[in-house]
Amino acid sequence: MTTRDTMYTEDIAVSNRKESYSLLDETVARLPPEVDRSGNVEYKTKLEAVTESRTTHLATQLQWRLAEGNGHAVYMIGVRDDGYLVGITESELDATLSVIRSMALQLANVAIVSTNKRVLVHRGNRIVAEVHIDQHSNVPRTEVRMAVLGDLGVGKSTVLGCLTYGEADDGHGKARLNLLRHRHEVESGRTSSIALGVIGFNADGEVLNYANNRSAEQIYQRSHHVVTLIDTCGYAKHLKTTARAIAGHSPHAFCVTIAADRESVTQTTREYLRIAAVLRMPLMIVLTKMDIAAKATFAALMHDILATLDVTVPDRGRCIVTSTAESKQLAKDMMGLVVVPIFTTSAVRTLDFNELTAIMSKTLQSSDYARPGIASPSFEFHVEHTYSIDEVGIVVTGWVNRGSISISANTDRKQLCIGPDCTGKFVDIEINSIHTLRIPTEIAETGTSAALAIKTLKPVSIEKGMVILDADHLNKFGKKQVSGEFTARIAILSQEFRSMQSVIVHIRSAYRLAHVLEIADDVEGTSHSQQQSGSDRDYAVVRLGFDDNACDYLSSGMPIVARDGQSLVFAGHVADIL
Repeated sequence: MTTRDTMYTEDIAVSNRKESYSLLDETVARLPPEVDRSGNVEYKTKLEAVTESRTTHLATQLQWRLAEGNGHAVYMIGVRDDGYLVGITESELDATLSVIRSMALQLANVAIVSTNKRVLVHRGNRIVAEVHIDQHSNVPRTEVRMAVLGDLGVGKSTVLGCLTYGEADDGHGKARLNLLRHRHEVESGRTSSIALGVIGFNADGEVLNYANNRSAEQIYQRSHHVVTLIDTCGYAKHLKTTARAIAGHSPHAFCVTIAADRESVTQTTREYLRIAAVLRMPLMIVLTKMDIAAKATFAALMHDILATLDVTVPDRGRCIVTSTAESKQLAKDMMGLVVVPIFTTSAVRTLDFNELTAIMSKTLQSSDYARPGIASPSFEFHVEHTYSIDEVGIVVTGWVNRGSISISANTDRKQLCIGPDCTGKFVDIEINSIHTLRIPTEIAETGTSAALAIKTLKPVSIEKGMVILDADHLNKFGKKQVSGEFTARIAILSQEFRSMQSVIVHIRSAYRLAHVLEIADDVEGTSHSQQQSGSDRDYAVVRLGFDDNACDYLSSGMPIVARDGQSLVFAGHVADIL
């Protein structure tokens, strides 16, 4: 199982047609034989004069195909089981579609979404058809995205491997192999790309991972609550990737990992703790490698961790978690910025993760907590990846930052637009389908990850970092938010920043070169950040301008992270748009 199987992005292509055969292709006279025991594609010559018991049997078969396709099934009509295109008449097709509708009525939230026909001229104008059927989920699911941060070699990927696969490590990094995406990562042991792991929890709080599920889709289908773990890079060479995870993947919480065999907290870890403080991010500490920790050095390390937390997040309590009791209250306090739980773990003894998963199972969506910049009735979707998929078109994946969107026939659809492009303009779009956590649905709400199949009404080059907005909101207020110059209230992580003329700023999933136009001390002594650290010199208000007259969509309270080469220089929030 590769990391790609655990990503948010939906493989909407038909699962057992990877050879790019298409019934609609005029040059194709025969498809590969039907696969009976797997896949979401079913061949049917025709269905007519079907009895009630036969319809029930066919509905069961449809449900299985839908499960194989994660809520999406494709019926090839006018096709024999051996793949030969025989075709049927128009009246026979109408009768077949009527039977399929009857099958769908016996299942929950199932409907035909499209029917594409092809006329077989060489067979007397007989017809074959490709029928797409979706099942929308009505099970409420909550989701939390957690960025796993830490210095080089502390065991971030190993911890994720143990959590997502339910397997103990062998002490040499075996557990992390399931998450690593590139050969050089396996050889060096250093993560260079963002990897996503998923843990689900059912209604009883039972952990659902690859130990008891065969795919990410099955985990999502069975889960009532999902935690997505964002594995980041500890090596300074790949700092750009870590900065993109913090700013672009919109995590709801930080999990900072520290190796228990070290004697003190590193400078990199201190920076992550300061970023958590300035971004008002819920925080947990996970101590790894407890099996090789020495008693004397571990005592010194714990003292340093508590002292560091006193400086970086003095308004939050800290709690060393030793049992699963009160996990619900502890999770609520953590997400409410009241406490920082500390866990001691060993990857070679996976039982040590029980307390950690108990807390994760109780964490709530970010929309249930007061977070800067998300209290708005308008729709705002942040684009993380873009894809072009045969028979579907353009698909964008990302996160709903504000509001909600519905494609239900019972609701008025909002006019939406995507942008900005290099000139600052937006283009109108239509949303054809929605997947949340790889499950077809009719609505996507604040705080959830989603894949949207869209249709642009004008040609446009869609890029990561763009946003999808409610067009009415954009016309009234949004154009004031498209700018190339802004101010931000920041926590300075490197004092060298005060002498820099430009930095690379990460905003959502995009990053741009920005010139430092002005730096002023944050003299408002009432800022929450200053009260937290008690170190006025580390906080400032900075005015930035994008290079080459570039512009972007900005909003007050939007988190930003800046770097210079292989070091983070500041983190904070957008204050004013100029």
